[in-house]
Amino acid sequence: MRCSKAGNLDEWARVLERLDEWSREGTLEQHQEELVQLLGHPDNWRLREAALEAIREIREPTDALVRATCHILMDDGLYLEVRVLAAEALAALFERLRTRSDSPVADIRHEVRETIHALLSSPQPPVMHQAARRILPTIE
Repeated sequence: MRCSKAGNLDEWARVLERLDEWSREGTLEQHQEELVQLLGHPDNWRLREAALEAIREIREPTDALVRATCHILMDDGLYLEVRVLAAEALAALFERLRTRSDSPVADIRHEVRETIHALLSSPQPPVMHQAARRILPTIE
């Protein structure tokens, strides 16, 4: 049993309700630490996918949130769909931050760019390369 501010992670339906509540209230920004926990929760694909969907709404992501999302993208041991969701979430985050000169992830942008290039230079299913290529214009 793992607990967080989102609730007992083994009771995934309640955690999903809390996540939905944060989204409706517009408070996801304040719960990035919990989103990172959900992204790293190995035992429930629903939590991980819901967190990836939710982080698309984040306006000022923390470095930890971006790194956790990159970790999913690069994890060859995870199923392809969740890795593509991670790529889409990163593209959405960086697209929103693209025009901001005061970007909260300015320092991590180079790290993400190198991660994407590493993914593109490794043998991956074509869908992964396509997903990674969609991120590059948002961080260049």
